[in-house]
Amino acid sequence: MGHLHRSNVVFAIVMALLVVQSSTRIQPDEMAEMKKILYNACSAKFPVTEEIRNDLKKSIISDDPTFKCFLRCWLDEMSLIDEDGIIDGDSIIGMLPENIKPIIEQAVPICIKNVKQDGCQAAFEFISCGVKFDPLIMQLLEF
Repeated sequence: MGHLHRSNVVFAIVMALLVVQSSTRIQPDEMAEMKKILYNACSAKFPVTEEIRNDLKKSIISDDPTFKCFLRCWLDEMSLIDEDGIIDGDSIIGMLPENIKPIIEQAVPICIKNVKQDGCQAAFEFISCGVKFDPLIMQLLEF
């Protein structure tokens, strides 16, 4: 019961952040808070090892199956991926801060595959492609 309540609280916080962002872009301090909330929610379901966290600092995206699903959870919590593994690139572009928006605008058309596939694999491929496109995209995953 406590787990269900915690999930509802996390969902409410994320949704509140998204509602606030619907009229404005995410500000850096809001981005940090949102990443913390998302990390806590998703790592509870899909634990991220210290090795994976260290690799992320070096722009290395682990192909560990649990981490792939962590990435899918991250996108799913923000309603940026659907049940068919299709990522909503327009929403991603629309919510990001100005400092990273030009990079994402270029990466999204290259990195999104609009085909049905496993959501964990889709999230992994999208993030991996983005980081290869421009390592600054790692700013979105730093936690």
